[in-house]
Amino acid sequence: MHTLRLVNRTERLLDLLTYLLNAHEPVSWQEIKNHFPEDYAQGVEESNQRKFERDKAELISLGIPIDYFSGSDHQKEGYIIDKNKLFLPEIEFTPQESSLLMLSAGAVQENQTFPYADQLESALHKIISIHGNFHLPAPPQDLKIQAGKSKGPQSRSRWVRQIQDALERRKTLEIQYYAFSTGKTTRRKVDPYGLTFRRGSWALVGWDHLRKAIRNFVLTRIRNLKVNPRRPGTPDYEVPQDFDLSKHQHAQDWQLRLHKPIEVTIRLSTHRLPELAPQLPGARRLDEETFRLQVTNKDGLLRWVLSQKTDVVVLEPASMRREIKQRLGGLL
Repeated sequence: MHTLRLVNRTERLLDLLTYLLNAHEPVSWQEIKNHFPEDYAQGVEESNQRKFERDKAELISLGIPIDYFSGSDHQKEGYIIDKNKLFLPEIEFTPQESSLLMLSAGAVQENQTFPYADQLESALHKIISIHGNFHLPAPPQDLKIQAGKSKGPQSRSRWVRQIQDALERRKTLEIQYYAFSTGKTTRRKVDPYGLTFRRGSWALVGWDHLRKAIRNFVLTRIRNLKVNPRRPGTPDYEVPQDFDLSKHQHAQDWQLRLHKPIEVTIRLSTHRLPELAPQLPGARRLDEETFRLQVTNKDGLLRWVLSQKTDVVVLEPASMRREIKQRLGGLL
């Protein structure tokens, strides 16, 4: 019985809060009684008023600014919530502040025991989306961040500062990059166009001189990195005017250009079409359930397919179907 009363009171408080929030002008005690006849218009009037005062006091104790106006020529008498006091103003970061937040968050996420990694990553995506074409300015030279210790080339933010320096001065990078597709480490020359932070990993986006195209390089796969030391005050390249970093930030994993394009045909379960079809940007629809994708990161697509269980089936190519079977066999 006590639990039932508690639920009823909670619902009543929420209903009262919603009613006052939606009011465009003060509402009188009589209007409140008319709107909540079962709560404040039953029995003795004095008891109803005390009940309302207790509810109002409870909301105020929770930080809800309920004000009472005695009435004037321009405003009626009654209760109202001042929304300017209730809602905080929007927080705006300068690019420099966003840069520091990104670097700090990247350092914190190096600590694998950090309990709020998912929430932190979500916050980073929101910061990036606010700025659109997000370009991280160089942070202050005296900035030092330490949150746990990372060993070896797996540090996600190991190369961020040097890449930021290259972005600011538009200097070409020479990197040694490990490719999962070949299992080899190759020397690459890259003109950096931007940095993205996706699903807990930094990625360098830039012009790959070897492939003669824009490519994405995950920082955890960079084995060595060097900024071109020649003519330090002179840019080595110009970023194309039509380059849009946000397209790379919001792309699906399989759209990251890590290897030559592979055509993949998949079939979606009918009951999940409304949910999954929008997750296939640029896909060609062959029929209601079948789609063809241009995949430049096979591992990214395999992870997505396996995460959807039986609701996504790879039809072609046969080599990818075999690889999925092998991975499933390993899990079993």
